[in-house]
Order: sequence, then C-alpha cells, then structure tokens
Amino acid sequence: MMDTAVEVSYGVVDMLTGPDSLVPWWAWLAPLAMVFLKLLSPVLVPEVAESRWGSEKSGKKGKKGKKAAKVKKKK
Repeated sequence: MMDTAVEVSYGVVDMLTGPDSLVPWWAWLAPLAMVFLKLLSPVLVPEVAESRWGSEKSGKKGKKGKKAAKVKKKK
C-alpha cells in the first residue's frame, strides 16, 4: 500500500520535473520568479513599500481626524 503511494508520487514528480516532463524546465522559472520578486519587492524597491505603508497610515489618521471633527461639532 505504502509502496504504491510512493511510486505514484514519484511518477507525478517525474512527469512534472523529469527529462520527459510535460512542463519544460524554463516554464518553472516564471512562477518562481514571481513569488520571489513579490517577497523581495520591499528590499528591491523601498520607495514603493514606503509609499504603500505610508498611505495606509495616513488613511487611518485621516479617519481619526474625521471622527475627532464630528465629536467637536457635537459639543
């Protein structure tokens, strides 16, 4: 039972990555590059990360400012 499961899993991996695979070796580069570039983007382009995080912080401050303005009007 366990031997069959191992053989099937090796067969699937061989079909995906082996020399006679259904997917060529270079086709695996694009998804891997996309994942690693997404993870490394704050390091590679810090200005974009700063602007993204800065806009979220300023949006939260803006909401607090609006709430404070409403409270002042009520008083």
